[in-house]
Amino acid sequence: MRKLSIILFLSLFASSVWACDICGCQLGGYSFGILSQNPTHFIGIRYNQSHFEAHIDNQSIPDEYSDDTYRTMELMGRYVISKRWQLSAIVPYSINSMDGNSQKTEVNGIGDPILMGYFNVLNTSSENFRDLNHSLLVGAGLKFPVGTYDAAENDVLINRNFQLGSGSLDYILSGIYTVKYKSFGLNLEGSYKMNTENDLHYRFGNQLGVSAKAYYALIQPSYSLLPYVGMTYEQSEIHTDEGFKQVNTGGNALLGTLGMQAFVSRIMLMASYSIPIKQDYNTDQRSTIESQQRFQLGVVFNIPSKSSREIML
Repeated sequence: MRKLSIILFLSLFASSVWACDICGCQLGGYSFGILSQNPTHFIGIRYNQSHFEAHIDNQSIPDEYSDDTYRTMELMGRYVISKRWQLSAIVPYSINSMDGNSQKTEVNGIGDPILMGYFNVLNTSSENFRDLNHSLLVGAGLKFPVGTYDAAENDVLINRNFQLGSGSLDYILSGIYTVKYKSFGLNLEGSYKMNTENDLHYRFGNQLGVSAKAYYALIQPSYSLLPYVGMTYEQSEIHTDEGFKQVNTGGNALLGTLGMQAFVSRIMLMASYSIPIKQDYNTDQRSTIESQQRFQLGVVFNIPSKSSREIML
């Protein structure tokens, strides 16, 4: 049986967005995936869902509540240029639903696509008979302003965080380091998104994401299972409108995640579940927001590349 080497690393795609109309906060964080260490092309579909609950204490008038759900279906792919270089892209389709006592609405459509380029700085997997392996990827990319960012209801602009896109060209930096000893591995990842101002003079705060995940590779002749556990920290800076800081925007959260990936031939199935451990949003004294659970499902089809065939030889 040919030995199968598997490594945990960032899926190189877009962020799943947290948002809430009442408080106007927004956080974004990169999703994670477990893919073959061989640099294969792939194409896949991934579904993400997150949920928020928010409350405004209006004191002398009835309070406002909102339960908001954000669903995104992502078409994603990777093209391997060489052993060192690879490109990845994602095109999201989002359905954002707001269920509040003062407003009920839903928006859906294409979101902002992302294109990333990655350089493989270090990868020892091609060296035979090694129990300890390392991998390091560094990358940069762009988020393009394609999704609607000025949707309105009754001639009133819907909250910025509820829009399908930001209306701005944004820049992304990413780093991914993985160390693997036999069947055990640890993945450390970081990303930073620098947002620009759109033509409505609104600018979302820059976003930082850092994570650590531990996994175990259970390799069988006809399939492989990779359970993992980890934590993710996400932070968003305060938004600005025409240069003025906006109240009830930005904040940070720490999440715990459990996940499982299954490999059968060239097919990879993925599932993960996350819950907030600690959260601190920039809300005023009358407003509160609580992030609820997130989950993710996906399927990826791997296509051998020239580089992957060379590594297997």
